[in-house]
Amino acid sequence: MAARNRRILAENSAFQTHLEDLVQQRTAELTNLMQERKAFFADMAHDLKAPVFATGSFIQAIRAHNTGIDSELSTYIDLVEQTQQEMARRVYGLNEFNKIDALTEAYEPVSVRNLLEETHELHHMAAEVQSVYLTVEPLEGDGLIYAQPKKLETVLENLIFNALKATPPNGRITLSAQLDGKYCHLSLADTGCGIPPGELAHIFDRFFVGRQNAGTGSGLGLYIVKCIVNGLKGEIHVSSEPGHGTVFFIDLPLMERP
Repeated sequence: MAARNRRILAENSAFQTHLEDLVQQRTAELTNLMQERKAFFADMAHDLKAPVFATGSFIQAIRAHNTGIDSELSTYIDLVEQTQQEMARRVYGLNEFNKIDALTEAYEPVSVRNLLEETHELHHMAAEVQSVYLTVEPLEGDGLIYAQPKKLETVLENLIFNALKATPPNGRITLSAQLDGKYCHLSLADTGCGIPPGELAHIFDRFFVGRQNAGTGSGLGLYIVKCIVNGLKGEIHVSSEPGHGTVFFIDLPLMERP
């Protein structure tokens, strides 16, 4: 009986070792695959950029000379230009996503108080240029988020950029945070035009551009924001009413105090 038990324990140990080796092998293969995917998309975006933007220049040259263009041909050129602008928008967005994906900055504790103060310092001048008031509500206490600082900056930068586009002169953008010991609850509210109900469910979709941003947005800003927040094991939600502004809510886990 003792010999049989020893044999079973030895077999279990060998099986466990085999499983651990298999997991490490599959993890390494997946890591290599992800790195190859990132490199492929980075190269593709780089290679597409020149011909896509060159096509736009050719279209502008044709319009500038206006040689032999009748109404029918002008209609076709309009369609080509719209398609080219859509391609350029997506290539630009893909480049932006690759920049975020390529960040190798180390994770570190980030002070919520410092994050709010630095965000105001970075963006209040841009808001003032548009006659919009960017305010940060005072935070009681402080907490730490374990994250890559640049990615947190990107989250708030994208949300503020969108809020500035939607908020008219003399409007207001308010950034605030509440801490409950386990989570940091960030919110960014604006007094802008709001988001139509039919678009609200799609604003975090990749390449989705609402009517108000048609022809200007890349359709990746909020998608990137959601990816970063989810990567930090957080959640993001939005509440909006046309004509009454928009509020984004972000919940991020706090580091536990020693």
